[in-house]
Order: sequence, then structure tokens, then C-alpha cells
Amino acid sequence: MLKRSLLCLSLVLGLSACSSIQHKATFEKPTHLLFIDKEINSLPVQVQRDERLCDGDKADDQNCPIKFFIDDFKAGEFYIHNTATYYLKPNEYTLTVKNCKENCVTNHTKIQIDEKLPLVTLVLSIDENGKPFIINKKS
Repeated sequence: MLKRSLLCLSLVLGLSACSSIQHKATFEKPTHLLFIDKEINSLPVQVQRDERLCDGDKADDQNCPIKFFIDDFKAGEFYIHNTATYYLKPNEYTLTVKNCKENCVTNHTKIQIDEKLPLVTLVLSIDENGKPFIINKKS
């Protein structure tokens, strides 16, 4: 009986340790990425999320990722310190960031991608009210 109890206890502890490791791995890289395959005549666009968290979030328990859209296509979900490189053909794009806790807050901006800019770097952040926005860092 004691052996069976110890076996059950070790199984439960092992499963809980695996789930906490997997939960932490969720925040280490962006999810649901699109536009990441390099195509002919496409240009890199670097997107990164800064360290600002929504109210009530912690680095190891985030419930408020910034959802990133390119021309109404969901291109990724970004947690703090996530980075991704997108490859876009020269054109004008509408970029949208959205985060949803109680209700969704959205911000739209347009960007022109052309050969004159060697690398575009965008930073995703949130303001003091939890509203997401995009900063276009000049390279």
C-alpha cells in the first residue's frame, strides 16, 4: 500500500513539474506566426515586444499577450521580450496591435515597406492604461 501511494505521489509531482516547465516555455517565443518565410523580393521587418506588462501580469504568468496583425491577418502573439522577423514584399501595410483582458483594445497604423529602408524594426508596447501601440525604431 505504501509503495502504491509513493508511486502515485511521484507521478503527480512529475506531471506538475512538466506542466510548469511547459507553461513557462509559452512566454519564451511568439506564437501563431505568419509571414516568416523569406520569399523573393521580400524585405525583413523585425518585430519585438518590450518588457511592459499589463496590470496584474507577471513575467512568468502573462494573460495579456499583444496580438499582432498585418493587413487583418493575425501574424503572431507576443509576450514580453519576444522577437520575430517577418518578410514582406515592398508595399503599404496596415499593422494592428490588440490585447484583450476584460475587453479588447486595438491600435492601427500604416507602414510603407520599400528597398530604401534596409531594415525596419518595430517595437510592440502598452501604455499606462494597457492600450497597445507600435513604435517604429529607425535603423
